[in-house]
Amino acid sequence: MSDKIFAVEETHGRVLRPGNELVVHSPDAGWQSLYAAKFREAPLRTEENAIAHPSLIYHIAHPTHVVRKIAGERQEQSLIGPGRFCLTPGDVSAYWQHSGNPEILQLYLRRSVLENAIDDMYGAEGASVTLVPRFSVTDPLLEQLAFAVIQALRDGGVEDRLYIETIAQLIGMHLARNHSTVSRTRAVPPTDGLSRARIRRLIDYIEQHLGEDLSLGAMAAEVDLSPLYLVRAFRSTVGQSPHQYVVTRRVELARRMLRDTQTPIADIALMTGFSSQSHLSNWFRRIVGVSPAAYRRHH
Repeated sequence: MSDKIFAVEETHGRVLRPGNELVVHSPDAGWQSLYAAKFREAPLRTEENAIAHPSLIYHIAHPTHVVRKIAGERQEQSLIGPGRFCLTPGDVSAYWQHSGNPEILQLYLRRSVLENAIDDMYGAEGASVTLVPRFSVTDPLLEQLAFAVIQALRDGGVEDRLYIETIAQLIGMHLARNHSTVSRTRAVPPTDGLSRARIRRLIDYIEQHLGEDLSLGAMAAEVDLSPLYLVRAFRSTVGQSPHQYVVTRRVELARRMLRDTQTPIADIALMTGFSSQSHLSNWFRRIVGVSPAAYRRHH
């Protein structure tokens, strides 16, 4: 995976068109594995070239009659309402047209994330696997992932790089399994848990780097696994996702520092891997039930 922020310049730039009303988008948060923007879109007529990264549009509100024509394919058109997706592979150009004002989430998945998911799931056979265009479809699991992205954009979860990387991995795996040229009946290879030696090595690595910007890629490299396999294997072994485990351990470290030191809360936040005092407070309340300041007063 690239270590650079997934910038709007790497997308078709649709969000920047005149007349659009941007609500929030991901570059300000430093997301790397995916780009996401929630916005109210003005009437559209555009030709978008192939840019490698596959794109998803999730319709949130305001049903709109949409036309899409992928190069070499038949024209598609439909009244698209809330809860429906359009998936456009990264290696195709497409013409789009509508005259409405839909509220949408537009999401681009970094190509390398999808390629890694395909390679993990299908091995040598993955070289021939490509995404299949979808137009005005429903997908309950993909919708839940879209909700998670929207929530992360909205409430401050944008600061959790590991959480966003995990969502990106899950999207890549889901697209490879359910929206590609490979039959949906193909089973994902069974996931065994991590060996005792590997899990000990990984947990030691996490403990040593709790105060740093832990990435899913770095954790996977530490135990010679792909990020996608790590997410599944870690959950199978530990019972939590890597992100949940890391956040829990960071909060526990913060609890000890609040109880045993007089270090300012803002400093504790940075020392335990949170991006700010408000970021620490948000997770501390979720896990402990009170704010860091209240916890310190009572202990």
